[in-house]
Amino acid sequence: MTTDVDYTKYWGLQTLPFDNVPDPRFYVPCAQHDTAYQWLSYGIQTRKGMLLLTGDIGCGKTLLSRRLIGGLSPVQYDIALVANPALSPSELLDEVLSQFGLDPVRSKAGRLQQLNERLQLNAQRGISSVLIVDEAQAIERVKGFEELRLLTNFQLNDRFLLTVVLIGQPELRHRVANIPQLNQRIAVRAHLGPFTAKETASYMKARMGIATHRTDVFTKEAVSAIYEQTQGIGRLINALCDQCLFAGSLENMIEIDDRLVQRVGQCL
Repeated sequence: MTTDVDYTKYWGLQTLPFDNVPDPRFYVPCAQHDTAYQWLSYGIQTRKGMLLLTGDIGCGKTLLSRRLIGGLSPVQYDIALVANPALSPSELLDEVLSQFGLDPVRSKAGRLQQLNERLQLNAQRGISSVLIVDEAQAIERVKGFEELRLLTNFQLNDRFLLTVVLIGQPELRHRVANIPQLNQRIAVRAHLGPFTAKETASYMKARMGIATHRTDVFTKEAVSAIYEQTQGIGRLINALCDQCLFAGSLENMIEIDDRLVQRVGQCL
């Protein structure tokens, strides 16, 4: 980024505090996110078969999943992440193998055997295998979900060899509910909604605090205006705050007030 469009120096920031990327450094604890994190961690640590995390658009599902991955020791966990599951059932299985670092063979039976061998080897070494499927509502067909369900059939007498974590928008809950054999396999369910007004204020303060010692850039009135405009949706909060900081630097402001928030918000 060139200096003429970089507001970090103007506000004394070490980094951009409201970039819309799933950087675990900017995970901000709040009740619902922490509860979801604890339930998912529990499901993974106790080797449940299938877990489900849903959330409204822009409410931090992907960021939570990256924090979850970051909290799992690579010595104890073998993790595969499928970020774009909008694939045919066969392609989805190939992508799972690819994310586990395996080269798919031609036959489906061969691919499943290859994966089973990897999971068995992990178990022998005391390593838990985890498959995280982000944006799972994009899975094209019911058969794609069936392929994932069948992966939980890899088991020992006392444990699943693979924990599958499905993450997606609220419609994912309905798709799962309409597949009884899959729905019955879900051992842990969690959901993320928008931040409350109080959580929005804490979220903004925490993200600013990561980037700078100064956390009073946004006035209380500005924070209230941002909540009103975004309704507590994290992705929208990030976009509005980012543009307010840029606009404020252009206008040589010493703080972001509600009037600037209103003006910038009209352009989003």
